[in-house]
Amino acid sequence: MGNYLNGEFVEDGKKTKLVSPADGSEVATVVLGSRKSAIEAIDAADFAFHNTWVKTSIGERQKLLAKLATLVQEKSYEYARMESANTGKTMRQSTLMDIPLGISHIEYFSSTQEFKFSREITHPEYPDTTGIVQNAPMGVIGAIAPWNVPFLMAVWKIAPAILAGNTIVLKPSHHTPVTALMLAGDIQEAGFPPGVINIVAGTGTEVGNTLCTDDRVSMISFTGSTQTGKKIMGMAAENLKKVTLELGGKSPNIVLPDADLEHAAKGILFGIFLNSGQLCESGSRLLVHRSVKDRLLKTMEKHLRGMKAGNPLDMETEISAITTQDQLKKITNLVDEGTSQGATVVFQRQLAGKVPGNGLFFPPTILDNVTQSMTVAREEIFGPVLTVTEFSHTDEAIRIANSSKYGLASGLWTRDMKAATNIGSQIEAGTVWINDYHLLSAAAPRGGFKKSGIGRELGLEGILEYTQTRHLFLNEHESDFDRVAYGLIISDE
Repeated sequence: MGNYLNGEFVEDGKKTKLVSPADGSEVATVVLGSRKSAIEAIDAADFAFHNTWVKTSIGERQKLLAKLATLVQEKSYEYARMESANTGKTMRQSTLMDIPLGISHIEYFSSTQEFKFSREITHPEYPDTTGIVQNAPMGVIGAIAPWNVPFLMAVWKIAPAILAGNTIVLKPSHHTPVTALMLAGDIQEAGFPPGVINIVAGTGTEVGNTLCTDDRVSMISFTGSTQTGKKIMGMAAENLKKVTLELGGKSPNIVLPDADLEHAAKGILFGIFLNSGQLCESGSRLLVHRSVKDRLLKTMEKHLRGMKAGNPLDMETEISAITTQDQLKKITNLVDEGTSQGATVVFQRQLAGKVPGNGLFFPPTILDNVTQSMTVAREEIFGPVLTVTEFSHTDEAIRIANSSKYGLASGLWTRDMKAATNIGSQIEAGTVWINDYHLLSAAAPRGGFKKSGIGRELGLEGILEYTQTRHLFLNEHESDFDRVAYGLIISDE
């Protein structure tokens, strides 16, 4: 699989074999792009922006996005199969969640009427003038996607950027580039002009750094770790490049004493063990009222025992593999550190003999008696590990929830909607799910507070991130110029 530059697939680079983390089988051979590839992609995107794409109407862009959605839908099973093979996530998740969501999000941007190029305003100080505020495209966008949800992240960055009138160079993770490169084939077939969308798989050192430092790239959209996000922000600052960053998370699930515990148990397990916890918004901290803690944990254990383990490529399997060897090592080390600091393993789903022996797996784990001083309570594990902390009062739960340096998402479980709205409004997070988790809507803005990032993706807010504001100050009375400004009197007399 080659990189997609200026409307063509190019196999100029180092060929690398990718194997499935689920069972070690070969998935694909891809070409990893270099700094040279990135520069060629920027060349193409810059030329396309100034010569073709900036002249297109929003209607023309939406027609192309609609065609792309149709083409992806026709191949949805193949996308799901390759997404699971490359990442190790379950076919169940790819088939029922990731790929359908990606398609629906392309469809949203292909049909939304929320985004307007311009709006008229009045100037109260100058009643004889009018104003037009325009949302102008940024230019060339450098988009850097993570390895955990490669298809969905590619869509989230490409569709709104293109709709807003930009061109783009997407760098998928070199670990999981397969579905992004598949998408390039459908982009080509849909009829996007050459150079509008370019996809270069490669390392951060070769491709990512080039996008961040090239003056022709007007904006970087990055999803990934907080540590890498800081580096990207630093590089972008050298030439005052705009950045949007969706970074790490340590999201709490707060269970109040009046919650439906059966419903909450299922939602909490879904919140942390979907994709084996390898999602930045995973609900990795359980904050539960002490009066219902034991009952909730017993209910969760019952359901966790029933989760089907097996090869993730089996549609019935519910437990995903860990995508990289480095991530598996990190999870293992953090859990060991947690238990050494006093956390108690109250449940660990045994996987031995139930999953492929040469796959990368970590057993779904629940750690109890976790205090805020422990590393597992503070640092993002990015794996199938849930920490449990009890509270006595709602104010205490809010304080613990907000004690994290992260603020990407949160869950809240209660029957009292008035209390839910009140508490939810006090949580320092970009998304608060009430009696649910992991719901993603293309119309809903998504992003983090604090060290979980800057800016928003999806929704109208996500489109506007890819624009810059221009104000046209119109004086239609050119024969009647009379102004007093900065101490000067200029008139016809």
